[in-house]
Amino acid sequence: MLLSDTIIMSYVSNATRIKVWVIEDDTAYRETLAHLLEHTPDMQCTQVFPDCEDALAWLSADPALIREIGLPNVVLLDINMPGINGLECLNLLKTRMPLAKIIMLTIRDEAETIYEAFRSGASGYLLKNAGVDRILTAVRETHLGGTLMPKGVARKVLAYFQENVSTPDYGLTDREKEVLQSMAEGLSQKMIADKLFVSRHTVNTHIQHIYVKLHVHSGIEAVAKAFREGLL
Repeated sequence: MLLSDTIIMSYVSNATRIKVWVIEDDTAYRETLAHLLEHTPDMQCTQVFPDCEDALAWLSADPALIREIGLPNVVLLDINMPGINGLECLNLLKTRMPLAKIIMLTIRDEAETIYEAFRSGASGYLLKNAGVDRILTAVRETHLGGTLMPKGVARKVLAYFQENVSTPDYGLTDREKEVLQSMAEGLSQKMIADKLFVSRHTVNTHIQHIYVKLHVHSGIEAVAKAFREGLL
């Protein structure tokens, strides 16, 4: 069986719990995250790596082992690491695990770094000082395809693209623009549903339509593109 087939098969099985990887060089923080995930009923920390090299080496293991353990649904990935840094690792992981949602965990919130992460396929960007509840919510929201951009981060990205005045027409409806604006404000799908007085399912449907119209694959990409091209 080809590795690509192995990747697909690993996502089909054991879907009841969210499988999470942690790639983090800080031992104390890495162990804390792993403990938190393992003691959360709907999550499972299936792999913990101290660096990107170890994670990539595991992906080159026997395909039978990959099928047995399974690939992650969500990856918590540190940016600042020795050797292969998080941004470089992000590109490599997305090539090997295109279905995985990757959340960048970092103390850095520079707009250029944030944009680079989004452009490389990150599904979320979370500062390390985020509380326990925020981290768990982030994993769930990202797993469901939601956007993950804290308000402070969103403001930085908006400022970064402020000078771009291009406003192409992607055919977004007024409601889709409302949803996109709420995503840019850092609201979760549940919060958007409450704000617009619709169901979460309806919000998710709008988000999927936004992805198709903007030719993106995640909420982060949608928001980044909206900022970049002056849609908001």
